[in-house]
Amino acid sequence: MAEFIAVILITILAVVSPGADFAIVTKNSYLYGRKIGVFTSLGISLGVLVQVTYTLVAVAFVMTYTPQ
Repeated sequence: MAEFIAVILITILAVVSPGADFAIVTKNSYLYGRKIGVFTSLGISLGVLVQVTYTLVAVAFVMTYTPQ
């Protein structure tokens, strides 16, 4: 269970910290308006959701099939 909490905390820190995603959202919002900026944010969030999902599945798989 501690591994899942660690993965979730690392993911939250990665999502919260500004980076390339922030630059893309800012650029799209500035050039194309608020609606496109929101859609850009939603797309990035969906991508992060997919990555977190397969990461958690992989961690669960490793924890299940690794001998103690």
